[in-house]
Order: sequence, then structure tokens, then C-alpha cells
Amino acid sequence: MATILSMPKWGLSMKTGLIVEWLKKPGEAVQEGEPIVEIESEKATNEVEAPVTGIIRTIEIHEGDSAPVGAAIAVIALPGEELSDEQVADLVREDAEIKRQRAEQLTKQAAPKPATTGATAKVVRAPASEGGRVNASPAARRMAQELGVDLTMLVGSGPGGMIGREDVQRAAEEAKAASSEEAEEQVVDVGGVSIHYLMAGPTSAPQVVFVHGLGGSYETWSLNLPAFAEQFRICALDLPGAGSSNKPDMDYGIPAMADFLARFLDALGGEWQRVSFVGHSLGGAIVLDFASRFPERVDRLVLVDSAGLGAEIDGEVLDLIRAEPSFEGIRTELSHFFAHQGLVQQALVEQLYQQRLQPGAREVLLATTDAAFGGNRQQIDLRETMAALHSKALLVWGSEDSVIPVAHAREASFVPGSRIDVFQACGHCPHIERAEAFNQLALSFLGGIEN
Repeated sequence: MATILSMPKWGLSMKTGLIVEWLKKPGEAVQEGEPIVEIESEKATNEVEAPVTGIIRTIEIHEGDSAPVGAAIAVIALPGEELSDEQVADLVREDAEIKRQRAEQLTKQAAPKPATTGATAKVVRAPASEGGRVNASPAARRMAQELGVDLTMLVGSGPGGMIGREDVQRAAEEAKAASSEEAEEQVVDVGGVSIHYLMAGPTSAPQVVFVHGLGGSYETWSLNLPAFAEQFRICALDLPGAGSSNKPDMDYGIPAMADFLARFLDALGGEWQRVSFVGHSLGGAIVLDFASRFPERVDRLVLVDSAGLGAEIDGEVLDLIRAEPSFEGIRTELSHFFAHQGLVQQALVEQLYQQRLQPGAREVLLATTDAAFGGNRQQIDLRETMAALHSKALLVWGSEDSVIPVAHAREASFVPGSRIDVFQACGHCPHIERAEAFNQLALSFLGGIEN
């Protein structure tokens, strides 16, 4: 059956994407995982891979045109599959209708629910008077005005469908809960250090915390967070000294950062006492060390090309990280992180360059690099920690990782229920190079679906 290629969602705030260039034309064959189109969002331009092996049947959105997230941009037919133009049009219409219905269902789930006084209570909409005045008690009217609740949108549970204070209070609470599911950037004080983070996802869902690697920020996860926020309450932070967080003079060793992570979660509140983690590179070592210190606070771990599982690390890339920031130096540095060099784009280079020019940023970067990778060797060995984990872990690695060798993952000892997945033709950042496949794999694992 033919496959609809949709406009991806890169970052929680992305609404539309611009087709920059089609790398394949109608009638040309594509292999699963092969880049077929370049798309530009507000923050960057990225390649989209073919989700299946087949033939480009039609292109729905052409170069230079924009489309909303989720819209059909191409149709890929299976090898040997014959489709008329009418059948293709029907597929695109059906795809749009399914997505429309799903969006409506999500909207209904977030809308205030009718209140009842018991299992057999009968609820009716509050009738309006001849002048259009909604039937609500004076107390309910005052509360609605204070809380900004629209009485015309409520269903009353009182006599004759009258709206009471309880109806207004319930609507205000549900509206607040629904709004808290939207992505929101925040800052929290952790012992005098301001930490910048992003929160999103259903408030009642299990929590997942994302921890970036050396020299990164929470934007490392921009291709992953939207998918995770559909199922989990997510938090992606800028570690101390990184991104938009404070850059204090402190211990930046992995054990100290693991302790700081615990204090950060405490600052978020009691609901963040037990979480799952997704950690990349240095971030993987931090969450692995966290798991050894606070095993009761960890559900599951996803470790992406993680540090801490061997001594070797690419000294050349560390020297580039230590160097004075320059566009060319950062471009060369990033080339070590990807198997597909097309991902080293100017927007990414400029973003990283600007981050490293922030006051105190370079000093912290040097301190972190020396603490974790002094002498161009990994300074902490967490292999025994990995073997003795109380939590299940998923190791994801790129087969072509030139920063931390994939042998570290293959040689690691696992607790029962843990596993390793190696992405072929992929470098140090499989969550970026193979974002869709990574998301599906990690979501299944964190959701307890074992393969």
C-alpha cells in the first residue's frame, strides 16, 4: 500500500515547513532511510528520509511552497504498485480526514467536561433568559469574572441547569490543566543557579527528562520532543553552564552534575521524584551516574552514544571544542558528529557560535571538557554501574560514531530487560540523523513495549 510522506514537526513550536529542494523526482526509486527532501523550519533546514522503499508517485507540495505540519507532501508507492491519479487523490484526502478527526478528538479531550453530582445525575446546559442572560448564580458570575471563565461555554449541574460556583471552579481548573500541556519555557532557581528548561506534554502522564551532551543545549532534542510530548510529560533542560542557563564557577565533573540534576528535579516539585531519562553523550554519563546514586528515582534510561562506558574518545573533536570559537572551527567540529555531512548546516553553526560567545560560556566549556575528558580520555568509568543498574536501559548508538566508538556499547554488560540498538550509517547523534526511527524505538521502550 502506498505511503503518505507528511510535513514533519521539528520543535514544539513548529507550525509550517518550507520545501527547499526535492532530492528525488516523481517516478524515481527511493530506499528506506534515504534523504529525499530538504525542509526549512523557523530554526533550521533538515533533510527528510524516505520512510519506506518504493517509487515517488507524486509530489504534493513543490519547491518554494509551504505546508502545515502533518500535511501530505508526497506519495510513495510500493515497487510494482500501480495507482491512478484518482486513487492518489483519494489517499491524500483520506489522510487529511484522519488527521482532522484526530485533531478534533484531542481538542474534545482537552475541553472542560460536564459536571455531574453522581452516577445518575442528569446534566443540562444552563438555559438563557429571553434577553440572552445565562442562568447562573450570582456567586458563579462573580467567580467567572475573577477567573476569566466564559459562562456561555459551561454546562450547569444545578437545578434547572443553573451554573454554580463548582461548575466555574471546575472549568477554570480544567482550562489550566489543558494549557499546561502546551510547551512552555521556564526558569527555576536551583541553589542560586538559574536553570532554563522546556516543559510540555500531558500533566498526568509519566515524566521523561532529556539531558544533552557537551557544549549542547535542550535544543539538541528539537526533532524528538514533539513526539515524546504526545505520550509523556517531558522536561528538557539546559545544564548549568550551557544554553541559556547560568554559568557559575562550580564543579562540572560528572558526579557533581548528577547531584545537581537531583536538586533540579527537587526544585520542579514532588511529581518529579521518579522519572525516566534520555541522555546523549556526556548527558548519558550524567544520568547513568544519577541512576547509581538515586536508583529509587529512576524508572528507565535511554542512553544515546553515551560517555562513561570506556576510556576512548575522539581527541581531535575535543581539541576543536577547546579552541577559540570560529565559524570554520565549529563547522569542522560538527563534521565529527554526523555520518551525513549535509546535516552540518549554516544555521546550526551560527547557533552554536552565538552560544559560545555568551559571557562565561567558554570558561565553563573548558572546565566541563577537562573534568570529563581531561587528557583526551574519559575520566569516569561507569561500566560496573551499567552492569548493576536497578533500572532497564536502552543503548542507542550510531555505527559510524567517530567520537565515542560503538564498541563501548557492544562490550557493555546489561541487566535483564535492557538492550542495544545500533543505527547503521549513522554518527554520534542518531536522535538527529535518524530522528523518526529513534523516536519510535525510544517511545516503545519507555512505554514498556518490549521487542
